[in-house]
Amino acid sequence: MGNKKLLFVASRQFWPTTGGKEITLFFNCKGLHEHYGYDIYLFCFADNNAQRNLEKPNFIKDLVYADIPSTKQGAAGILKHSFFGQRWPLQNSLYYKKEISDKLIAYCEKVCPDAVVIDMVRLVPYADDLVKLKRKTWKKTILIEDDLLAKRYRRQLLASSSGSMAGQYSKNLPSALNRVSNIPFIKKTVLKLEADRLEKYERTCIDKFDYITFISPVETAEFNEMYHTLKGITLTMGADVKYYAESSDVEYEPNSMSIVANFTTAANADSIDYICSKILPKLSDGTRYYVMGRCPDEIKSKYEGERIRFLGFVDDIRPVAKATTLYLSPMAYGTGIKTKIVEAMAMRIPVVTNAIGAEGLDVHDGEQLFICETDDEIVERVNQLFSDKELRERIASTGQKFVLENHTWEKVYEAFGQMGL
Repeated sequence: MGNKKLLFVASRQFWPTTGGKEITLFFNCKGLHEHYGYDIYLFCFADNNAQRNLEKPNFIKDLVYADIPSTKQGAAGILKHSFFGQRWPLQNSLYYKKEISDKLIAYCEKVCPDAVVIDMVRLVPYADDLVKLKRKTWKKTILIEDDLLAKRYRRQLLASSSGSMAGQYSKNLPSALNRVSNIPFIKKTVLKLEADRLEKYERTCIDKFDYITFISPVETAEFNEMYHTLKGITLTMGADVKYYAESSDVEYEPNSMSIVANFTTAANADSIDYICSKILPKLSDGTRYYVMGRCPDEIKSKYEGERIRFLGFVDDIRPVAKATTLYLSPMAYGTGIKTKIVEAMAMRIPVVTNAIGAEGLDVHDGEQLFICETDDEIVERVNQLFSDKELRERIASTGQKFVLENHTWEKVYEAFGQMGL
């Protein structure tokens, strides 16, 4: 008798692991295969220009790609499903296409899975189509929601946001449409509409799935309380502590800081804008800030200089990050657990963030990291860490210990057992 079969419908290609979402998808599939004995059959959305020629990870048994619908197809979907018909959230309409659904149904009939996992709310309409199959072979249907998106959009509405409203989908849009969609009035109108639609849509997911997972235990509790259910499960953020804790032969640079993120997303773009405009000017001229990750040209051209170095995508962040004094990452807004903060703690680097950056982590200010709410508080803590080696060592040590006890991938995988996988 062969391994159990799991059909995993992913919203994006997750190798190489360039961001937090890719990391969670990669390790969740890896854990389902190695720890729970599933052969992973992946149905993966990807751009036409995605790196499809890259060799798939060895824990994936089989792979089928689906093209992300074009701008024209997405617009037609919005008209059909969001403004008429089912009144879906916009992102569901952007990603849904009947031809893709037919392809997924055919693949499901071929695989005959024992379990189905759907990645993100935007793909839920495909789960609706799968349950119409006459022969349903799977016993568990799970939605990986990650974050309460309606909550995230409402926070974005309250912030002075300069990031792209379309998020990952923005690269599929013509530049003119991106500019129009980011006009403040239009952005706020669309974000409010999407938040309202998502709140209603989240409620319908309870009847469609056996379990719905969130990265943050705070949001799991909020979901279960809000919708009077026990289907919300915490599938938290993990870190490969062995990898990040490896010693690096790097030359330490005093009064230096680092950050890693995909700054093409709205929350990260607004966060780096806040740090560069409000925090760094209050620090000494000798301070250096190393920014790793993809970043819009307008942000780089606005801030890059002797004090702020934009390094772009970095294959191995450890040598750069471990050479710096601390990791500085207060968030403008957002939800869930922040991947790179967990990874910085795993690397034994002291972290300075704010309440949103530490949200979902069972940590306390001044113990595993520093949690500051005002510009002046952040500057004070940064300067304190710059000057106090003993404090740096203590925070770095307790931070790494926290990750070892709570956020190794082996610990994360326990949630799959709770879901009966």
